Amino acid sequence: MAIAARLQNNRLLLSGLAIFAISIYILSLLVYPSPKKPAWQPKYMREWNPDSNITLEVDDFSRLPARRSPRYAISSSVMTARFSQYAMMLAYTLQKHNDLAALDAELILLVRTEGKDAVTRQNITRLENVGWKILVERDLDFENVDKSQIRPYHRYNLNKLYLWSYTQYERIVFIDADTLCKNSIAELFQQPGEIAGAPDVWWDILTDTRFNSGVITFRPSIEEFHAMVKSVSDPRMHKPNDADQAFLNAYFKFRFHALPYKYNYNIIMYQHHRNTWDRFWNEAVIVHFTTKKPMPNKFCRHGCNEWEPSEWYSMLCREMLAFYGYENELPVLG
Repeated sequence: MAIAARLQNNRLLLSGLAIFAISIYILSLLVYPSPKKPAWQPKYMREWNPDSNITLEVDDFSRLPARRSPRYAISSSVMTARFSQYAMMLAYTLQKHNDLAALDAELILLVRTEGKDAVTRQNITRLENVGWKILVERDLDFENVDKSQIRPYHRYNLNKLYLWSYTQYERIVFIDADTLCKNSIAELFQQPGEIAGAPDVWWDILTDTRFNSGVITFRPSIEEFHAMVKSVSDPRMHKPNDADQAFLNAYFKFRFHALPYKYNYNIIMYQHHRNTWDRFWNEAVIVHFTTKKPMPNKFCRHGCNEWEPSEWYSMLCREMLAFYGYENELPVLG
């Protein structure tokens, strides 16, 4: 009888222990669930499938679509090292006033890295840091064209014709590096026609019949690119000392679409057409420092003709240098 009672107690004890262990296990599952394979996330390591132009995920080989390039490009060019800081300023102000992702656009910069005064590796590092995608191209050569006759400060400007060959973009907006952006440029991607530009301005002419090539929007075309390169050799299209602006106006004569002043707000207006400058300043989108280039540590104060725009440039330059941490590396321009 005593043995039977003891066995019964042992069975009850074992049952209790089993129930306790099962309870602990169930509780642990509730509190610490078994790890599950996480949802797909992009990884740095990818493998290439030679059978098709797609990328494959390493862990589960899920087929992923190839990355789509942005639909549009905002471009500029830096042919000499001196202009690299201007391009940094342009990139900073473009991104300050425009959401590139919403525009479906990226910043691309055409640079020249060979020859006299070429862009340096340090310049390129800084330009990439502020958002530019760098595209290195060799100088374009044209049959029967002596480029040494072109004015020195415009000698390499015909290299911008390369941009017409970048057909991965539906439309490209080109903006000279010696500019600043102060409003949205979204409208420039919706312009009709092959090319659009704002009227040029001179000290004695407020509205020229020709456009200033410092801000243009155009449709890339490889056929157009080859035709343009060939046309530079045509003396009816290009005079020996001319650069890109005269050529583009001759090539696209009667074909270009006019943009409002606000997209190429020429600093010439500040001195020679001040009423127009003051009237439309708040609407200005791209301010172009054509005749008065900002200089390092050589500020244009009240004694010079363009002191107000220069002070505005200096203020934004200080802002850019502080934003990227270049205060002790680069000078303030103004």
